[in-house]
Amino acid sequence: MSIYLMAAVVPLGLTLLLTPWVRSFSTRHQLLDWPSGRKAHDAPKPRLGGVAIYLSFTSTVLVGFALAPWLASVPAMRALRPEAMEALREAWSVRSPLLGLLVGGTIMFLVGLMDDLLGEKFPTGWKFAGQTLAAVVAVACGIRVDFAGNEVANALISVLWIVGISNAFNFLDNMDGLAAGVAAVSSAVFLINAAELGEIFICFILAALIGTLVGFLRFNFPPASLFMGDSGALFLGFTLSSLTILEHYVSSASSSLFPVLMPALVLAVPLLDTLSVIYIRLAEKRPIHVGDRCHLSHRLVRCGLSPLQAVIFLYLVTFGIGLGALHLADAPLTRGVWIVLDSVLLAALVLWVIRFGGQLRSDRASSAGAGKVGTTLKAVEDE
Repeated sequence: MSIYLMAAVVPLGLTLLLTPWVRSFSTRHQLLDWPSGRKAHDAPKPRLGGVAIYLSFTSTVLVGFALAPWLASVPAMRALRPEAMEALREAWSVRSPLLGLLVGGTIMFLVGLMDDLLGEKFPTGWKFAGQTLAAVVAVACGIRVDFAGNEVANALISVLWIVGISNAFNFLDNMDGLAAGVAAVSSAVFLINAAELGEIFICFILAALIGTLVGFLRFNFPPASLFMGDSGALFLGFTLSSLTILEHYVSSASSSLFPVLMPALVLAVPLLDTLSVIYIRLAEKRPIHVGDRCHLSHRLVRCGLSPLQAVIFLYLVTFGIGLGALHLADAPLTRGVWIVLDSVLLAALVLWVIRFGGQLRSDRASSAGAGKVGTTLKAVEDE
């Protein structure tokens, strides 16, 4: 892993340099996220942190791709990791999916940036069209699943997955450090899987993404001094969803199709958050795209956790489910069934605790309030 840690250092340093500049620029030009009824922060905060994420990650990948043949020829680098350097010599062979990742990511970033700058003036239909275009570009460049049986189905599933995960991270970006941290933990799990299966290019890209996110968390971890905005959240979701399609999950020891479920399990937190919020909004006959305080993190806070504790709890859930999912790559059929069942039960337990824990706390608060009212009335009667 040492060479991948080295690949993470450059974007980490870039993010640490760029983020303060982006924060200052946003503040100076009043590009701020203002407090409102559903937003917990008590003061306006810069909302263009996604610019630093995009620039750091994209520039690192581009420069790394350009320098790959030269790095592969350096004797010291070849001595450090011969097989990795041999793969870098063939970097040109992955230019098509890499182009899809970068061009599609740029389109998704620009869609989010327009939303950050225009707010409600940016039509939802245009936003969805831009997201779909980004996904179509990625699929056209070869970023597509291959398990559906025919090319049309594979392309459709890939577009739906990319758009869905992109929006899931946008939904998840509802509390300081949550989306960036969950993305970093998920990327680390995917990096471990890619390293075990010898997918060197994926490892380098994931390492660059982790370095970018760790650098950004320096400013976004609770209490955050700036937000990533839609530009950052959509870009993260696009990048991770595309990389999960490019990455492989089936090893020579695999005896079932369960490994293809690994991305969904590792990304269970954003998926659960999105599905539960959509269900609540539809049940209450409210627009899906209009924000509220019904996300997993908000409900954890209503259960009694602090915002920081809620964020760390969701990090741990992501890590726990992700570690279990790692074993799907070489699990026989029976073991694969148990791993999936274990993950589903853990997710169900989290949802149950959030639902009934919040309800119990609300009931206790109501009882306490009723007790105080009764005491006050008794005092009035005595007078």
